[in-house]
Amino acid sequence: MRFNLLGSGGVAPPPRACCNCKVCVEAREKGIPFARTGPSLYVYDANLLFDTPDEIGIQLNRENIEKVENIILTHWHPDHTQGLRVMEQINFDHINGISKNKPIKVFIAPKQLEIMKRYGSGNILSYLESKNIIKILPIEHGHPIELGNIKVLPLFIPKTEGYYFMIVEGKSKVVYAPCEYHGFKIYEKVKNIDVFIPHHLYFEDKTIGTGADYSDTEDSFEIMLEHSREMNAKRIIVTHIEEAFGLSHTDLNDLCKTKFRDYPLEFGYDGQIVDIDN
Repeated sequence: MRFNLLGSGGVAPPPRACCNCKVCVEAREKGIPFARTGPSLYVYDANLLFDTPDEIGIQLNRENIEKVENIILTHWHPDHTQGLRVMEQINFDHINGISKNKPIKVFIAPKQLEIMKRYGSGNILSYLESKNIIKILPIEHGHPIELGNIKVLPLFIPKTEGYYFMIVEGKSKVVYAPCEYHGFKIYEKVKNIDVFIPHHLYFEDKTIGTGADYSDTEDSFEIMLEHSREMNAKRIIVTHIEEAFGLSHTDLNDLCKTKFRDYPLEFGYDGQIVDIDN
């Protein structure tokens, strides 16, 4: 299995517009891996894209991705969905007014689609489907999405009514949990995994970074690490990284060597390609 962490940022990835904090200044000056874009992941063997942040077109061009046939929208949040129009750019001939190829399969949980329509962005999906650009398909807990050799298993998080996803190819297992990480539930199937890709959660240790606290909406970073042990994850690559913590790419990876050295931990970066033997 090969995947690309197209975007490793979160709600406000560095550099934030008009921000002159040290993290944003450094990101502006040095670019990747200090600079980040919105959260997304691409799985090569399935031409599968997870999420469409604002910068998704830039991400796909930067990584020379030539084909997107399947998209999983993990949930409704704007930082994961505001680049929906990339589907039109990929699969619509504006001169002749027709789709270029068969519709892109867009998988989303019905509850998440309902919320998206309430806030407006879901209606864009309806428009794209009316033009035969996409085909909207529901996801359901425990019902695998079969994409050739790749199988994606949606797993429900009851507290947030969101999902995380286990991507399987042969004996390889990757768990992608980029958001909605609150009351995280580990199912029996989610054990002995190769890579765990979780949301960058708040630190219980307030000596780290700015001490930002999101305990009302998410589990802690330390709890996530215990989850990784319960899953027996061989590797942890943190994504959805925020400027709010006040930590640069160097600062974050220094934590891997010091504070959290007992875990197979790293902080991801835009364009990071990972290969796993099947």
